[in-house]
Amino acid sequence: MNRLIIIDSNKCTGCGLCQMACSIHRNGQCEASLARILIYRDEKAGIFIPMTCRQCTDPPCAAACLMNVISKDYETGITIRNLEGCISCRVCQVACPFAASIFNYLQERVENCDQCGGDPQCVKYCPYGALKYTDLTDNMDLVRDAEAKRRLLP
Repeated sequence: MNRLIIIDSNKCTGCGLCQMACSIHRNGQCEASLARILIYRDEKAGIFIPMTCRQCTDPPCAAACLMNVISKDYETGITIRNLEGCISCRVCQVACPFAASIFNYLQERVENCDQCGGDPQCVKYCPYGALKYTDLTDNMDLVRDAEAKRRLLP
């Protein structure tokens, strides 16, 4: 079953609780730069835009990876990194059209959201409901609306 984190930037206040939850869950410490969810601020529009790996059908990061350690799990829809083979060249990070991956300086590697194995902590701890974890098949209207909003943002 393919699931995706849907983002409603109209509800995001930029509080950073999603980043704290992610960082603590993944790295055992509270540091926004280690979170696999990023929060971009559009000052002109006056909004915050949370961003996670979009789990692309044909991930540009995988095509760009020099070591071929990024693949797609078509059963879950998750973009997977075999971090053991990663040489930390960061080419995959540059190839991401959404700038949605992070460089974990503690591990010296690029990481992307893997939806916490089906229990995304960012969604669980977002107090404003800006993040939803949804089954793509059951919620195509929600997915289309979120994609349309994303494309309309400057």
